[in-house]
Formats: sequence, C-alpha cells, structure tokens
Amino acid sequence: MSVRKKKIPYGVKQESLLRNTWKNRTLVCMVLPVVILLILFNYIPMFGLLVAFKDFNYTDGILHSPWVGFQNFKFLFSMKDLTIRMLRNTVGYYLLFTAVGTVLNVALALGLNQCRNKYFTKYSHAVMILPTFISFIAVTYIVECFLNHTNGMLNGLLQTFGNEPVRWYAEAKYWPLILTIVNVWKGTGYGAVLYLSALSGIDGELYEAADLDGATGWQKVKYIDIPMLVSMICIVTLMGVGGIMSSNTGLFYQVTKDSSMIYETTQTIDTYVLKTLVKSGLNDFGPSTAVTMFQSVVGCIACLAANAVTRRVSPENALF
Repeated sequence: MSVRKKKIPYGVKQESLLRNTWKNRTLVCMVLPVVILLILFNYIPMFGLLVAFKDFNYTDGILHSPWVGFQNFKFLFSMKDLTIRMLRNTVGYYLLFTAVGTVLNVALALGLNQCRNKYFTKYSHAVMILPTFISFIAVTYIVECFLNHTNGMLNGLLQTFGNEPVRWYAEAKYWPLILTIVNVWKGTGYGAVLYLSALSGIDGELYEAADLDGATGWQKVKYIDIPMLVSMICIVTLMGVGGIMSSNTGLFYQVTKDSSMIYETTQTIDTYVLKTLVKSGLNDFGPSTAVTMFQSVVGCIACLAANAVTRRVSPENALF
C-alpha cells in the first residue's frame, strides 16, 4: 500500500523558511559577508564576459563596443601547432601535478599521523606550510640560485665531478621535472596539512579495535586511514578539475623567466595570453576574455563530467 505524501501549501513553506531563517539568524549573519563577497567578486564580474564577443574600447564601454561574434576566439586557435602544444602542456601539467601532488600529500599526512612525537609533528606543520606563503618572485630567485649557468649550485656540483655545465634555461627537456619539483616543494606541505585534518577526525575507537585484533601499523593505515581519506581525496580532486585548462602564471612565466628556448615544455595557455597582452600594451581585452571564457567553460564541463562519473561509481564521494 503506497503512502501519498501530504502536499504542503506554498504559503506554509514560505512561513516555515522565514521562521527557520529567523531561528538561525546568528548563523545567517555569519555567512552573509561571505555571500556578499561571492556575489561581488564572482557573479557580478561575469557581466564582463560580453567583452569576449566585442571589439572593446574605453570610449564605447562594454555595452556599446562593436559586436564581433566569435572573432576573438580565433586568437587562441589561429596557430594550430602552437595551440596543440599549449593545450598539451596545460592539461599535461595539470594531470602530472595532481597525480604526484595527491600521492605525496597523502603519504606525508599518513607518515606524520603515525608519528608519536607531538612536538615534532607540530613543528613539521609549521615548516611544511611555510613554502606556501613564499611568493613566486622569491621562488624565481631561489630556483635561479640552483640553475644559474655560471655560478649555480647544480652546475657547480656537475663541474666538481668533471662534467660540463648545463644551460638549464635553454634546455626544454629538463623543465617538466624542474617544474614538478618546484610545485611539490611549494604545495605539498599545505596539502598534507589538509589531509591531516581529515585524519584527526577519525574515531579513535577504530584504532583501539584494531589494536585489540593485533593489527600492525601498516594494516591500520591500509584498512582505516586510507579508506577514510578516499572521500577527501575525491572532493579535493573534483574541486580541482575545474582548473584543468588553467595554469599557475607565477610558476610557468616567472620561474621559467619566460625563456623562449624552453617554450616546448613550459608554454601554457595562460603564459601565452599574458605575453601577448604585454606585447600589445595590455589593451587587447577581447581575445584575453575569450580565452578565459574558453578555459572556464571547458573546466566547468570537465568538473560536471568527473562528478557524474564519481556519482555513478561511488555516490557517497560525489560533490552533488
């Protein structure tokens, strides 16, 4: 026998919503500044997407500038070989950084979680997260100290063992490894702390039960820690998929010193747009907006697709 749900009148629903809002007015006031900032900086600026379809100029403004349709999008796809290279580098580095970063973040978090010295663990948190707050300007000089052709530390080490110095900023083949190392050094600490916060929320009774069953440290990691982290890993990965077509300009433009001799493995969509805008005097807003819109649309589609796959395979780990 089926039970039909009682339909609640619209007025009652509205009254219930208002009453519930007033009841939780403290929480509403706490979240209100965040909502206002989200609207101001994330939704209102979307009006500027019109620039992607216009020949923008300051005199006419956004609304009255001439309409050019998809002409601005040709900026990205005008040179086929260059576009393929930029897409390959942008997506390839995203996949590489995500895979390596996730493995190292989880491994470091699991290692620190097993550490019994609380003082060492707290000290490690502060040391690990420090590189996150170092600007890429400073990182550029740190990397140059290692890679400088004449007096860099790596070339000095090579010459000590009788090898010829390497012109690092002229050899494209070395930069996938160099950029991965820099990205790992700068971001792994923060990622590990994020996963450590998830590990700290695991019920201690699970570990007590495992001890009673005679589980070793590795077995507790394998059967308790890692399964508990799967949900966090999925959420972090899904939230990052939206940036699959974007890249860190500080890493790919500043750290590489925009050396044209290593573009084969370092040029991404963002660095190409930035360099083009600098050459044009930062006035070519139409093509840059078109590229940004393209990145956002592809990122949104990738995020929705990844979430749909996750929901089909493991519904409890999907974002929505």
